[in-house]
Amino acid sequence: MRTLSLVFFLLSLTFCRRETEEFAIQIALPSDPAHLDPLFSTDLTSQKLARFLHQGIYQAEKESFVSPWISKSKHIANPSLEIWRIEFNETSPPIVDIHFSLARLISESYPRKADYQFLKSVKIIPSSPNTTPSTNTVPLETPTSSTTAFVGTRSKATLEFHFQKGTTETEWKEKLSLPFASIIGKEEWENHNLKTYGKYKLNQWKKNEFIDLQYQKEITNDLPTSIRFRILPQSTTSLFLYRKSELDAFKLSDFLLSIPEATSEFTLTKKGRSVQYVTINQTNPCFDLHFRNALNYSIPREQIIQKLLENHADLTYGPIPLPYIEKLNLNLKKIDISYDKEKAITELKHSKCYPTILTTELEFRMRGDDENQSKGRAIKQALEEIGLKIKLKPMEKAPLYKENGEGKGDLTLLTWYSDYDSIWNFLDPLFHPDKIGNGGNRSFYQNKMIGQILGKPNRNLNDAKQVTETVTMEKPWIFLWSIQENYLVSKEFLRYSALADYL
Repeated sequence: MRTLSLVFFLLSLTFCRRETEEFAIQIALPSDPAHLDPLFSTDLTSQKLARFLHQGIYQAEKESFVSPWISKSKHIANPSLEIWRIEFNETSPPIVDIHFSLARLISESYPRKADYQFLKSVKIIPSSPNTTPSTNTVPLETPTSSTTAFVGTRSKATLEFHFQKGTTETEWKEKLSLPFASIIGKEEWENHNLKTYGKYKLNQWKKNEFIDLQYQKEITNDLPTSIRFRILPQSTTSLFLYRKSELDAFKLSDFLLSIPEATSEFTLTKKGRSVQYVTINQTNPCFDLHFRNALNYSIPREQIIQKLLENHADLTYGPIPLPYIEKLNLNLKKIDISYDKEKAITELKHSKCYPTILTTELEFRMRGDDENQSKGRAIKQALEEIGLKIKLKPMEKAPLYKENGEGKGDLTLLTWYSDYDSIWNFLDPLFHPDKIGNGGNRSFYQNKMIGQILGKPNRNLNDAKQVTETVTMEKPWIFLWSIQENYLVSKEFLRYSALADYL
């Protein structure tokens, strides 16, 4: 009898194991996305997931913009507008979904709306009727499992776009290739469901635990059929699961770069895609140029990069990583903000609120994880060495970004990750006077001339040079460094040749 009970027990374990969900690849994310609505893909996690889930009518490829959905486009002469007619082929999403998604760029309020002010209207040009295939969708609030991909063919359809006069073809194609202009299903969205047209669809989202994606296009060997993103705020937890073969990729914190597993074979490094900085709240009248100069001269960047970051970061010219600057040949003027304690103290003495500023406790905010706090402590020590009183305030991501967008806090340690490959990605919206707070300009920097340049429909590299030099001179940030992103990956991860591009 005891033997029979043992057999049933072992059989029950076997069946339980078979029922456990398996995923081709599991990847760690430090936090949940703020939202899966493409209009709100402003945080890093949302941007990463957008690459898997969403697709717009254009995709950036090197120096051009391509589309698998467009058969032809035509420019219509008009004295007051730039008018383009775009015909979509049979493989595209239904025209009602494309129109709905792009019209939202005009009608709704979202953080990056100022980027799409050039888009004045979009309308459907009547053509032959289209057929919409049956698909499965996933509710936004209570996601469930789904297994059917979107398939089928549709009749050709045309949209007419009205752009602000002077908007170049490159500019509007660039903007329509960003995550914010992704296509979603109209009927599903109105019923609180999410239907996407990227390579993957959402199967389930359990907040603070995991997000499950399923491949929904023609299967290839380049990408896995399924991915589970596990929400793991601490990299030490990720390392523990990686060593148990329960995780295939996670971002290495600086203090984990020397672990035995981090060999060249299993470590992927991304350079020049980010800039780390401290906002100096421009709404405080005490934080004048002399004060901002003092803060920038007080930071021993090279020493921190060498000792704390183990040389896994690059210096910047103002807000732009040097590896990115070097390929543009901008011939920027030399602006020295290197470490000089005596110069920092001199500048501080000339600031508007000196000497009262020395007895004022300045609140320095940052993310509450170990990596950000260690950087915060190094910066705090440098600022205190020139006589300032600094109070560190580690915070969770959501309230940190919310309160920073409301203008709270004196100094805030933040990181900007590029949306797309362009120097303008490091300038606009970060310094645009109309995009303050959560729109991107988190230091509340105001410069009318910069706004005029960033608002031009036909900006060029000379404009980028002028903005970069002006911002670097005026120092709305403490300019720090561009962190090198290092990911520890498994052998299973390396099987998929295209997957590294999505990290």
